[in-house]
Amino acid sequence: MKSVVVGLGEFGYAAAVALARSGAEVIAIDREMHFVESIKDDVSLAVCCDASNRAALEAHDVGEADVFLAAIGRNFEAQVLAVVHAARLGVPRIVARAVTTTHAEILREVGATEVLNPEEAAARRVVQGLLAPDVTEYFELADGFSLAEAEAPPGAVGRSLLDLELRKRYRLNVVGIKRPDPKMESGYRFDPIPDPKKPLLKGEILALVGSDLDIAHFVTALKK
Repeated sequence: MKSVVVGLGEFGYAAAVALARSGAEVIAIDREMHFVESIKDDVSLAVCCDASNRAALEAHDVGEADVFLAAIGRNFEAQVLAVVHAARLGVPRIVARAVTTTHAEILREVGATEVLNPEEAAARRVVQGLLAPDVTEYFELADGFSLAEAEAPPGAVGRSLLDLELRKRYRLNVVGIKRPDPKMESGYRFDPIPDPKKPLLKGEILALVGSDLDIAHFVTALKK
């Protein structure tokens, strides 16, 4: 996968390095040389140029990229122009960082296929951590609703899913259980269709779907 990351501030730098470490071919672009120098050994190509200039993007074959990440933080005009150019060059997937809902709307209008707000996402993770610190992973499905992984709380150990009545009492669905298994590289074996009559064991991780508040209620209610 060929990826282009424009804007090498904290967010763009982390994204570019993560993509490169995942095996993607990454072109990292910023108009500040010190940012380019800081990442040149971690990506396929680091370029000092102005991404709001279409000719500069064309010179580095940006139109051949599979993914274009516009991560310019402080110059919204440059962010918009970078997205416009990427769209006109035919990049199929354009992900843009937005700091406000208005910016997000504009970026979608000019060609962004996805819009991210890292600050909002970070705030949401903080709130989720405050609500239910025992929940290890969240994947947002919709505003306020998530797929979450949580270790079976002490009050659930030894009881079956039927006994717990998760749908009735907590408005939650269990879509699978990760069971400890030393033979697996991850340390767990995933059971996508758990037996509802089988008692839960200590260390098993439930994959839960529901509202963040209901997930928190379940974990805290059965913590003892």
